[in-house]
Amino acid sequence: MMRYRLIFGTILILGLIGLIYADDRLAHYAAFWRPATGSSLGLSRCDGFLITVVMAAIVVLGTREMHNLLVAAGHHPVPIWPALMNVALVLIPFLAASVSVGEAGVRDAVESVSTGTWLTVAFLGSAFLIARRRTVAGAMGDLAATLLIVLYLGVLSQYILRVRLARPDGGAWLLLYFLATVKVCDMGAFFTGRLIGRRKLIEWLSPKKTVEGLAGGIIASVVAAAVIPMAVRRWAPASAAAVLLPQAWEAALFGLLMALVGQAGDLFESLIKREAHAKDSADAIPAFGGVLDVLDSPLLAAPIAYWLLQV
Repeated sequence: MMRYRLIFGTILILGLIGLIYADDRLAHYAAFWRPATGSSLGLSRCDGFLITVVMAAIVVLGTREMHNLLVAAGHHPVPIWPALMNVALVLIPFLAASVSVGEAGVRDAVESVSTGTWLTVAFLGSAFLIARRRTVAGAMGDLAATLLIVLYLGVLSQYILRVRLARPDGGAWLLLYFLATVKVCDMGAFFTGRLIGRRKLIEWLSPKKTVEGLAGGIIASVVAAAVIPMAVRRWAPASAAAVLLPQAWEAALFGLLMALVGQAGDLFESLIKREAHAKDSADAIPAFGGVLDVLDSPLLAAPIAYWLLQV
């Protein structure tokens, strides 16, 4: 199990780095052909295109996994509809950043209004589809379960994309920095827990998590968050990332917050899995489980990362 986790973990890390690099290069080269193609489509930027496409696909898979978990827990959320709403919500940050909308404040307003509109559509559509069942049994719980899928995957996923799109130059590397800081905590907690873990953290919720593992994860995140900016400024002082990444004490604080909120996200998903009597959300990724098992910590930490890194 450990061997497969290392193998597939390495593949995921390399794939993520490759995706972010390709997305950054596409945005760079798109500047040369944008006048011929982008203007005719009403686009002023192509930043985040690849990441948005991949994120939309991940959200669809995650929506299916969460739907299955909620069904196993005894709820009956509306099928298909949440996936459509989540894709629409995920597209909003890219479209708001790519369409010529002027200043960043205007773009933020477009994002907010568009998100509010689609959340209203999600609510009304969910209520209508549940009403079509012609039964009051569990209606409110099913409506709440449906909207939970939309809020958890559709809205929170937006912030992952907003980290990428917040800065036209260097945003891709801010996203990599955020994801690395969060996932390093997962890895640190896993290996520390296996080596020296003794005291259970919250046994009724996540039996394998330990206090020692949490401490190891926090230390790993703080160290990674502080070391990455220093390494970038040492080896690439003229890069956009060297300017955008936080300074020493800010980076350490960022790592601490990412570790704590990321682990809270992991525990939130554990809450759903425990109610569904499931060990993993699915078996889509060998040695890791499902898409939600990989995405749980970045989802909850993404809003905090966006608010901190855009300052």
